[in-house]
This record gives sequence, C-alpha cells and structure tokens, in this order.
Amino acid sequence: MPEYTILDQVDQISPALPTFSEPGFFFNSPAHLNQQGGTVHQIVVINQETGQADGRCAFFLRDQQAVSPLAAPFGSVEFAPDLPDDVLSLLINSLIKAARTAGATSLRLVNYPDCYAPTQARRLARQLVEHGFEPVATYENLHLTVTSQPFGSGIDSMKQRRLRKCRTAGFRFAHWQSPDLCAATAFVGQIRQLRCHAQTIEPASLRQLLLSFPDQFPLFGVWDADRLIALAAAVRVSPDILYYFLPVSDPAYDAYSPMVLLIDGLWQYCQQQQISLLDLGVSLNGDRTPKPSLIQFKRNLGGQSSAKTVYERAL
Repeated sequence: MPEYTILDQVDQISPALPTFSEPGFFFNSPAHLNQQGGTVHQIVVINQETGQADGRCAFFLRDQQAVSPLAAPFGSVEFAPDLPDDVLSLLINSLIKAARTAGATSLRLVNYPDCYAPTQARRLARQLVEHGFEPVATYENLHLTVTSQPFGSGIDSMKQRRLRKCRTAGFRFAHWQSPDLCAATAFVGQIRQLRCHAQTIEPASLRQLLLSFPDQFPLFGVWDADRLIALAAAVRVSPDILYYFLPVSDPAYDAYSPMVLLIDGLWQYCQQQQISLLDLGVSLNGDRTPKPSLIQFKRNLGGQSSAKTVYERAL
C-alpha cells in the first residue's frame, strides 16, 4: 500500500501544490477556491508513490466558524475512490485540528450531491458521523442521467406539449458563446426582481465568474427572434457533470415554459460533450425551505432524486 502524508496550506492555494489525482470538482479547484474570498485553509493527502493528491478539503473562517465552502454550491472532503479508510480518517482528523488551530469554534461542511460519487458519498457520511459530525440539513437534489435518447422521450406529457409549443412558436435555443456579460447579468437581475426572487449572487460577482472562467461557466439561452426570454448559466463541475445554475425566464412567456426548451438544449449539449449527468440542483425558497412546485417541475422532466447534506461539528 502506498504511503501518504498530510499537507496543510494557508492563504492562496499555490500552483505548485500537487495536482489532484482525479479530474476533480471545479468548486474544489485552486482557481475557484482562490476567488471565493478570505483566507483559504486547505488540507491535502499526498500519495507518496504518485506525488499526487488523493484527498483534499478547503475551508474558510466566517464568524468563528470554519466553512467549506465560502462561496460555492458545495465544498467538503473530496477523495479518490481507492483512498483507504484509515487515510480518509486521518484527513478528517487533520481537518478538525486545522480548523481548531485557526480559531474556529465549529466546522461546517456542505457535501456534494450523493449522485456525483455515490460510493465516496456513503463512505464520507459514515466517517463524518464517526468523527463527531452531525447532519444539520439534508436537501433533495434532482438530476438527469443523460442517455442517447431524445430528451422528450423521458418527460411527462404536459412538458412534451410545452416543448412542442416552444418549437412551433419558433423559439431558438443556443449556447451563447460570446455573451454580452452586462446584458446577461442585467437580464438575470431584472427577471429575479420581476418574480420577487432574492438575488443569490451579486451581478458584479456573476460577471467576474463568467469572465474568469468562460470554459467552466457556459451560458445558454432561448430567444424569441432577437428577444432573450430564458437564460441559464451552467457549470462544468467535472468532465462528466454539468450543473444547471441560476435559471431565469421572462414571466411574459410562462404559458410556453421556455425553460423546458432550454433544458432540452442542455441535454443535447451534454450528449455532444459526452457529459453523463445533468445536475438540476436543489429547489428551495428564499428561506431555504423546499419549493414543492419547482421540485415537481424537475421530476416531470425526468429528474432523479439524491441527497445533498450539510454536516457540522463543534470544536
């Protein structure tokens, strides 16, 4: 069995840090961590045979709580499938010690949805509980498993009718490859205001993400002639996973449900890019309670359920 060592790094994640042995999740990459804000603390498990990192977790301090992530849908502990249990335990113990040393009084980990890596998710959940963590929130996450079949074959009859209605009206889906970022972020803000939805990300922060990571944050839209009527940013979380992020649609077009056409386009994009999982995310109100209407909408599109769990531990 290979030997492992623990590396504890504070502040900007160095490009010289050993690369992760797996393709990894973008939200845990040095590039994304370094722009989340604040001081980054990262614990890494190094495989001495390969010189690569087989496990990692980054956290930030916020009001005496160590949080992972600070500004992303998830963070937590990510590790290679063949990392031994005792080394995973060592990583979690090192994480607890580092958070305590940094002055935190508690540690909060937002796990990736279980569907991303089911075996690792089960192992991590078991180990976290064994190390004194408690699940403080569990959200239903919905995703689509992308197949070679047309998107319309897996959705309910009402959504099939909405899809046909959009096509009959001549609406056009496209990957917005050279977006006007000011226009795109203004559209997001305008629609969220019209629908009385709270802003989950500031327009300037969204523009910066789209500008800094154009390959990881592709934009997709639906147009009625030259009028933008629906928009979603997506996130290439990994080579196999596309995350459906910040979707908005003009309420004047609710009778058509153009978001169904947009998700149909994302399905085809995933097929072309050999992406096997389209993550539709959690469905929450502004107060973080479940939003049944949105959950049902995603289920009617063929959405499959998995858990997204938040763990906390006192230090």
